Amino acid sequence: MRNFREITLVGVLVLASLATAGETATLKKLYEQHRWFELREALKSHKEAPALYLGAVASAFNDVKGAEKYLNRAIELAPNSDDAAEAHEMLGYLYARSGRYHDVVQQLDLIRKIRPGRADVENVRTIYAAFSQHPDQSVARYRPTLLHADVSKAGVVLPVSIHGKTVHWLLDTDFNLPAMSESEARLLGVTVDEVSAQVEDSAGGATKVRTAFVDELAIGDIHLQNVSFLIVPDSQPPMDGLPPGSRGLVGFPIAFALRSIGWKSDGTFEIGFALRRDANSERNLFFDGISPVTRVKSEGKELDFILDTGNVAGTQLWRRFADDFATLMKQRGTKSKQTVTEVSGSNEREITVLPEIQLRVGGLDTMLRPASVFSKPVGDEFHHGLLGMDVFSQAREVRIDFRSMTFELRP
Repeated sequence: MRNFREITLVGVLVLASLATAGETATLKKLYEQHRWFELREALKSHKEAPALYLGAVASAFNDVKGAEKYLNRAIELAPNSDDAAEAHEMLGYLYARSGRYHDVVQQLDLIRKIRPGRADVENVRTIYAAFSQHPDQSVARYRPTLLHADVSKAGVVLPVSIHGKTVHWLLDTDFNLPAMSESEARLLGVTVDEVSAQVEDSAGGATKVRTAFVDELAIGDIHLQNVSFLIVPDSQPPMDGLPPGSRGLVGFPIAFALRSIGWKSDGTFEIGFALRRDANSERNLFFDGISPVTRVKSEGKELDFILDTGNVAGTQLWRRFADDFATLMKQRGTKSKQTVTEVSGSNEREITVLPEIQLRVGGLDTMLRPASVFSKPVGDEFHHGLLGMDVFSQAREVRIDFRSMTFELRP
């Protein structure tokens, strides 16, 4: 009997070990695929979850204190590991969202020590090192406000005040930094740095930019201090097609500082609306790096789309969508080409055209007719696509709340 019990105990321990290994492998796969909703659910039943994964989920859902706690713990456990480099990178994104320039540079320098020679890190550090010569971005005054915006399929254009002058710039929630053209900087009396760096776009292109700093910027009754900008040549899209006074982008760090934004089809734009306490309100937003991403439903599947108010050319479907809907692509798709215009310029890309696709976005059923599925180099492997103004304009009202991490389209 004694031997039997010992054998049984050994068998139980082996099975438990295999189960734990299987759970860890599942967590690792979800982490590597940036499937933050699924990883968050999986971690709830995991007793000893890796700190890196806990920190990644906390960052994705805008839990700043939790992200710092777990990501710093992951770094302490293995300071010179790949996990540590990834934790530093996620902390860098966390700080970049809110304009904490000095903390971003610190995290980039720590990555350089662990993994020297990364060209992407060196390029981004050049930009944030220029920003860090100034104080971090901050909110000087915050009062909920209503104003009028130009709202159409061509985007949401907001009045922005700098140095006593008002310009009208496109709201672009997926442009990682505020931007203006060289001529716009001269118009506003903004000094441009001589720092030169490169920015890449989602279509696989890149362009040279410089940097600048604005000591105060106002949108309605919201006043921000120490806002840093990318300076884009006037010869590059979208600046080349815009008149003076419109050659700028209200990029993500400004949008995030506004905390909650909403607009109606009649042009009413609201900042700082009351936080909803509805228990049934779905928290359907998360951050992947700096990009805001929303959960979308189609054909019984849950999909992840980047929320891009600056995308006025039309919603894009990417490789992950093609993989998840392979049968549909084969049965109904037709090959074609489409010109994609990003900050680096215009390029013709291969697409598969579907006659139509229904997407439930922010609680509203929307339709793409037709729907363009892009091949590489457009897009990435983590998201199903990029939502644009053709979807948002199907709603009477759009609401984005970065405090409760909710996104709504109202009929």
